[in-house]
Amino acid sequence: MKKIILNVAASAISAMSFAQSFGIQAGGNLASVSSKSSGITISTSSKFGFLIGALGEIPVSKSVNFRPELNYIQKGGKITIPQIIESSTTLNYLELPLNFVYNLPAGDGNVFLGGGPSFGLGLSGKDKSKDLESGGSGAETTTDVKFDGKKDATDDFDHLKAVDFGINLIGGYKLANGLFFNVGYAFGLSNISVDANATTKNNGLSFKVGYLFDNGKKKTKK
Repeated sequence: MKKIILNVAASAISAMSFAQSFGIQAGGNLASVSSKSSGITISTSSKFGFLIGALGEIPVSKSVNFRPELNYIQKGGKITIPQIIESSTTLNYLELPLNFVYNLPAGDGNVFLGGGPSFGLGLSGKDKSKDLESGGSGAETTTDVKFDGKKDATDDFDHLKAVDFGINLIGGYKLANGLFFNVGYAFGLSNISVDANATTKNNGLSFKVGYLFDNGKKKTKK
């Protein structure tokens, strides 16, 4: 599956070279994690992470564009149980959203709305926790995350599945000069937990600012 994602990412990069427009973007991700184990569901508080990436726009019709992206994005979440524990998880991913957007003329530009599947590949991560119990040391403990899918590991790492899949919804506004503003929400569908009795899924509300350069290609009109 990792090879498939990397091959699709390479194809997306190649497709951007043939796009009518290609560009860059950066922003933030208010990430959270939902977990379920033994019938108990826990949702973390949002944790801010950075994202940066590239994208392209390929016309499908007069109003619809295919909009592939390739981003480095931080996911994760935070949990605080007063007087017990404070925990923060940062998960770094290479992510490939494959969106289709519908464009609506508005002022000196276009409003765009759309969505599509999103594929992620885990790169690295860290769990940080602090013991808040009375009599506890209060020291912060850091554990590295490995995206190797190992079950029942006895080492000092936290283990997760590397592949993350979800549905991405986006909306925003693009000015005639190529500057755009984008907000999106990613619903995690795949279980990244290695525990057979638990499910863990990533979610996130992202904000992006970017610029699309004209590649000199004519739009396809139908």
